[in-house]
Amino acid sequence: MTHNPVSGSLSEPLLAGGEEPQLGQVVVLGESAAGPANGTSQPAATIQKTLQRKGSDGSDGRPVESLSASVRRCSTLQTTAALLTLQLGWGLWLLPCDFARLGWVFGVGVLALLAIATSYSGSLFTRLYAAVPQAVLFGDVGDAAAGRVGRISVYITIYSLDATRCIILHLAATQSLFHALSPSLQQVLPLWQCSVIVAVVVLLLGQIRYLTQLSWFFMTGTAAQLVAIAIVVYDMLVYRGSPGEAGNASDAAMHLGATLTAERHRGLVYDSPLFPSDVSASNWTPAAMAVLNMIFAYGGQFAFLEIMSSMRTPNNFSKAVMMCTAIMTVLYGGFGAVGYWSKGESVHGIAVFSMRAGVLAQVAAAFIFFQALAQYLVNLNVWTHNLLVLSSRRSKRPSNSGELWDEDNSRAGHMSTGDHSSGHWLAATAFVAAYSAVIAVAVPFFCTLVGLVTSVTYLTTAYTLPAIFALKLFPNMNSVEKWWLKALIPISIILSFIGFVASIKTYMIEASGGEGM
Repeated sequence: MTHNPVSGSLSEPLLAGGEEPQLGQVVVLGESAAGPANGTSQPAATIQKTLQRKGSDGSDGRPVESLSASVRRCSTLQTTAALLTLQLGWGLWLLPCDFARLGWVFGVGVLALLAIATSYSGSLFTRLYAAVPQAVLFGDVGDAAAGRVGRISVYITIYSLDATRCIILHLAATQSLFHALSPSLQQVLPLWQCSVIVAVVVLLLGQIRYLTQLSWFFMTGTAAQLVAIAIVVYDMLVYRGSPGEAGNASDAAMHLGATLTAERHRGLVYDSPLFPSDVSASNWTPAAMAVLNMIFAYGGQFAFLEIMSSMRTPNNFSKAVMMCTAIMTVLYGGFGAVGYWSKGESVHGIAVFSMRAGVLAQVAAAFIFFQALAQYLVNLNVWTHNLLVLSSRRSKRPSNSGELWDEDNSRAGHMSTGDHSSGHWLAATAFVAAYSAVIAVAVPFFCTLVGLVTSVTYLTTAYTLPAIFALKLFPNMNSVEKWWLKALIPISIILSFIGFVASIKTYMIEASGGEGM
């Protein structure tokens, strides 16, 4: 996800009277027009976007496009695959733990609610894009709905998300490497050394600035995830019960705060009750953290606009989201159910690290290390590019000009990752890898970091801001949906506050050596 701005003001609704627009505008992107979502620029007037009303001119709603030979747009199925790549990641590994904290009834219920909410968000983002067909980024929609304040709100939230996702993925890669190597060593490898190894690897690979040159590695990461899923499901089906009953926990498990030790496991049963047995007014944080983990698993709305702008038929985006959500729900529900049935309340944190100790557990950890590394490189590339673009704008704007977030002349600067100097790119990637490595060691609790990031950024990007912008752009929407959006704003804010408090409480418990997730 690259944050390429759209020049010109988008502060007024495109249709008079506040009517909710349909996909029927034709937009020609000229010299200052935005490039595609990967951050590369295109020659002037080479892209013509036609968003056609379904049924107009007797057509089936498919757009007529005029594209240069160098520009390729995604079909609905290709968009579905892109959404799966974006969203089906580390949230999957937390589902057994989430079911263990919520029980069958609440676990299935929250999963169903999030599936419905995600499908609805796909429809809402599609209509927001129709209202602002020039939009390339979500910030453009924010500008159309609320002016500069809307754009700034979006950018602060999404840039914060970019920065913290790198930390999460650094920790995921660090813990995976830890579990893959430590059981085979005579002495347990310190977590900070694993973090340094990960930092060095991503710093070296991160100097490959064009992601297309790393496509082979990303395919390897996807294949590694599938193999790891098969290994973990096999372990869950064959070895039911907590790791303490099937064998001693590995040394690695004993030194990670996010994973229970063998002694804790022996004190737990692997029954899987319908309702959580330990949730009360004084012990609500594990359930709250489980809900945040599930929101994280479905979170991809921060890149919806960028993905939609690359489609041949943007009005089919909601269909792509529905298909992606259906696939994710089946995988999440199935994996979570198998894990909860197998390990019961004894499963904690990432499911791979709750496996029976042995060679299979190490192999699975090695595979998900490659998965984490591949996703980390994508986020490192995007965030480094954004940092350098922001830095360039800040250094070049006149002292009496607008703020950092003003977009009018920003396209004169860097358009793609290859436009940055090698020295600047090295310095920026080193900075991101360094702070990610330090924080990953300082806060080595994966679920806690996920909860913090979800409460601060994901809920705001997925629900709060889209609801506010829709109410601004569509004042004449039907009363039922208007009521729902007005209710969604305080609900998402309250959930964010509860999640933030729960994350802080969980961190304090884990930092003091107690049991969190």
